[in-house]
Amino acid sequence: MIEWDERHEDVRKVSKDIELARSLLKMVEEREDAIKNIDPLKFTSIVIESYYEIIKEVITALMAMDGYKTLSHEILIGYLKHFYKEFSDYEINFIDNLRKLRNNINYRGFFVKSDYWQRNRDTIFQIVMKLKNILKKELK
Repeated sequence: MIEWDERHEDVRKVSKDIELARSLLKMVEEREDAIKNIDPLKFTSIVIESYYEIIKEVITALMAMDGYKTLSHEILIGYLKHFYKEFSDYEINFIDNLRKLRNNINYRGFFVKSDYWQRNRDTIFQIVMKLKNILKKELK
């Protein structure tokens, strides 16, 4: 994770974009619907990758509402840590570890064992729900 700094070369200040945030929330909800049809014990890597994408999209939506944009996933997590103190260090580190796991899945063909899902699904659900609740509250 990279600590948040709005002057970082990978951060752009843009116009606040509420419609982008709404669109990303809709995409998140579609991803959640799609994941419900996948057996997480058989396709653990796909499910983990999908939940990471959901987390990334919600943070991207929050940034859009604040008028920031980045393509760096590390900076996204740094942004969350800096501006949303309701996330514990454990949760921030968990999200960052999900980012690394997703990179291993996408770029190294890594397969996640089903027991990872069994051990961590509650934490994943809690983080996703917390992020979505924050986003929905800010969209009102």
